[in-house]
Formats: sequence, structure tokens, C-alpha cells
Amino acid sequence: MADLRFADLLEPGDLVVVAQGTGEPTGLLSTLIAQRHELPADIEVFVGLSHSGVLLDPGVRDLRLTSFGAMGVLGRLAATGDLAVIPCHFADVPRLLRIRARGRLVLLVHVTPPDAGGHHSLGTAVDYTYELLDSADVVVAEVNDQLPVTGAPTVHASRIDAQLVTSRPVQVVEDVEATATQRRIAEHVATLVPDGATIQLGVGAVASVVGSALRARRGLRVHSTLVGNWLLGLAEAGALSAESDAVMISEAAGSPKLYEYILSAGVRIRPVGEVTRPDVIGTVERLVAMNSALEVDLSGQVNAEALESGYVAGIGGQPDFMRAAQRSPGGRSIVMLPATAMRGTQSRIVRHLQRDAVTTSRAAVDFVVTEFGVADLRGRDLQQRIAALCEIAAPDHREALRDA
Repeated sequence: MADLRFADLLEPGDLVVVAQGTGEPTGLLSTLIAQRHELPADIEVFVGLSHSGVLLDPGVRDLRLTSFGAMGVLGRLAATGDLAVIPCHFADVPRLLRIRARGRLVLLVHVTPPDAGGHHSLGTAVDYTYELLDSADVVVAEVNDQLPVTGAPTVHASRIDAQLVTSRPVQVVEDVEATATQRRIAEHVATLVPDGATIQLGVGAVASVVGSALRARRGLRVHSTLVGNWLLGLAEAGALSAESDAVMISEAAGSPKLYEYILSAGVRIRPVGEVTRPDVIGTVERLVAMNSALEVDLSGQVNAEALESGYVAGIGGQPDFMRAAQRSPGGRSIVMLPATAMRGTQSRIVRHLQRDAVTTSRAAVDFVVTEFGVADLRGRDLQQRIAALCEIAAPDHREALRDA
């Protein structure tokens, strides 16, 4: 369709679900925003993690936006009341969207041109939209001839109702320069990851520097919904297992060199539901789940979602991976965070979590790591946990925490 008009495709009450990350169909999303005044007023648009600047367009405020979190630019929209957040596990998004849809379910996806059999590859990312294909009423595809054909699942041309043809590079996600504090955290975390472990680690400054700290390991495997340039670093350092099935992910987000590696190494890119499915991750041996947090209370409860100012992140797959790591033979669950915020004036080890946001229960946490060390919570009672967590809080805040 040369001139794609969403007014011809959408009906009142439609729930429009946009693919996320490096699978975000930015051409389609930009077109939707540009045509917003022609659309039915009561449609809802569900968006996810965005690496592009499309959602910075002021026009998005004329749309009814929803997401499963407030990561990155979504945090700005949530803060101004222009984004509603559904607290849910990442793997549960498809089920909840089927329930939420008042009218039809419309998917916006990002695919490669079709092969001889009419199959479009999903390229570098497979998210909730793939698992909604069977129940969607309308599928609109951005067909990008620069999106690489990978081992990701495919969408047959017969399933696509309308398309927009584009030619643009895969979204590049630059590494954020790590701070000295984050580097110290990474040094502590690395001591908890043995050779031969299977690691789960996302993206961002902490994930990047932790990945760098693991380059001296050998025989590592990766089982993670999201990976960044740290995966390429591990491969170049010889840290990864040579087995063909050593890496299983749902999305790669990084440099062109990372995407080249994903393609050349035949990395398995699988649906989120498959990567996080209990019967899959429950059988992974020596699974080390490493996740960031905003706060940890003195019993070990984790808040990775909200601050006093509002919702700024999301649940994602943290609880699923943390519990799976504990069930894994030789596995362990790790929470990573700086000891303070607001230039040292506010402790991130706290008596009570802000906004009562418990992302991960205290029973699912083995280790908490700050720049001041490691708190091993395994087998410790509540009083022992308090003592251990106070020891890794910033020195200026320890006395107040103990008194509390």
C-alpha cells in the first residue's frame, strides 16, 4: 500500500499494539502520529520500550497511550499523565492485552521483505506482538529491506493486511558511559558469576559494565530476553560457550557490529513467552539472574518500578528470572543498585519501599550488591537480613537504617 491511511484500517474502540525495541516499526508509528486527527477518538495505542525518538513527537499526547512500564522516554509521558501503565510481567502482556481490548486488536510490526515462500522474518526482536498474531484482527507491517533476516520466527505474507515499505538501518542503541560507582558494583557482581554459568542480563550502563567484568570467564551461556553490546564483548573475549545453542534471546539492542554477530553466529531469537516460560528456564542449570533495582528494603523486597516522583520503569521479566535462578541447580538471583541517589543524600537501601511497589518478593532474592559490597541473604532470618543490608548501604546512612 503506497499511501497507507490508518483511517481506512482502524475502527472505534480498536486497541493498536505497537512492537517494541529494535522491532519498533518507527515508520508506521510516525505515520500513525501524523494522521492522529483522522483517527477514531477512542482508539488506544499500546507501546513498549522505545530506542528511537518517535515518541518524543508532541503529537503523541493526542493519542491514548498505554504500556507495561515507563522505561526511557515513556517515563516522561507517564510523568505528564500522557501514558497509563499496566503493572504486569513482560511475559504476561499478550494475555492481558486480549483481556483489555474493548474492540478489535490491531498489530503494528516490523519485518523483512518476504522470502520465496512469502515468509517475513522478524529480524532482531520478537516481542508480545508475535504471540498476538493468532488473535489479531488486523496486522499492519513495516517492511524494511535493511532489517536482517535472522533465526527469528516469521510472519507469512497472507497474515499481513496492510504494509508500509521502508528502507532504514536497524535502530542503534549506544552504550551509556558507566560511572565509577557502577564499575564497583560490576566488580562485586562478577565475583558471583562462575565459569560455565548461564547469565540473564539486560541493557543499560550497569548491564554493560557487568558484561565487561565477565570477559575473563569461560564457557558462559546466555538466556535473556534482552541483550546489549556486552554480548558481543563476551564473544570477542572468548567467554562464551562454543555450543551452538549457547545463546537464546528475544531482542538484541546495540551496535551494527552486534547485529552482524547475531546474524553470523546464528543466535537463537525466540518469543518472550518461550524464553521466560517456567518449564524452559526451570531446566537451565547454573542460571545467574542479574537485575537492577531502584530500591531494596531492609527485608530484601525489591522496587524496580517507581520513585516518589512517579512510575519510571517496569516489572519486566525480573520476578520470573529471579525465581527461576533460585530453582536452577547451581543458580543464584542477584539485585544490583547504587547505595544512594540524589548525590548521596538519599539511601537506596530503605526501611519502606516508595509507593509500595514490590517488584520482586524478598524470598526471591539471593544477593543484593551495591558499590559497598555484597549482602548474601540466603538462609538468613529477617534480623540477619537487616544487618547484612545495612553493611552495604552508604556509610552516611547506616546508623539511621539500624535505628529504624
